[in-house]
Amino acid sequence: MKDFNYWKKQYESEKLEAFNADQSGLLWLKTKSILRKELIAELLKEGTLTLNETALAKQFVEIYTILSKDAQKSHQILDYFIHKVNTKQADELNTEQLVSELYKLKNFDWGGDYQNSLDKYLVSRYVKVHKSFDILVSKLETEISIAVQGYVLNSWYNHWTSILIEHIFKRHPSVLPTVGQIKSVDFFIRDIPFDLKVTYLPVEYIKSKRAEKGYPVELTF
Repeated sequence: MKDFNYWKKQYESEKLEAFNADQSGLLWLKTKSILRKELIAELLKEGTLTLNETALAKQFVEIYTILSKDAQKSHQILDYFIHKVNTKQADELNTEQLVSELYKLKNFDWGGDYQNSLDKYLVSRYVKVHKSFDILVSKLETEISIAVQGYVLNSWYNHWTSILIEHIFKRHPSVLPTVGQIKSVDFFIRDIPFDLKVTYLPVEYIKSKRAEKGYPVELTF
């Protein structure tokens, strides 16, 4: 039987294809997407559910158990609630201001070859290499400072551009967002879970495409 534990096992094993078009599995994922204390409290205020459990993990089981008794109706309840929460979150995001802030980063340079693991990079490149305290301190003012600055700025840029791109999808009527963090699921398109992946297009490709349309260089614009 496909109960709570069955879907928990599928999720933890990263077998997300099992959830596709399965009403009980999708209900499990949607329930997980609202598994934050403030969201559950907001849902309870609407009078749809009454819970006995107080611990978040146990509430997850209890909510799913209640909702799975009438999956079709429960999907409608969750979809409505999730859309309402997402609309509120979207209204709080000033996208125009955010785009303006992102354009302030002129050079996208990580400042090192640590491949998204800054702590390992610093340990292997500096901590385990230099025996001299004075030399290490001198590196703080130059190389390490540049590496940390590049990591922070580029991580900031990646985070907020991903948020903006997610909101493009989330505004579409066929898309149901996940309002809370779910590993490997950012939103549902017609009840199929999707994990959004963002990559960079080559600079020269962007430049040529803008030129074709008569647009100026992106940074100039």
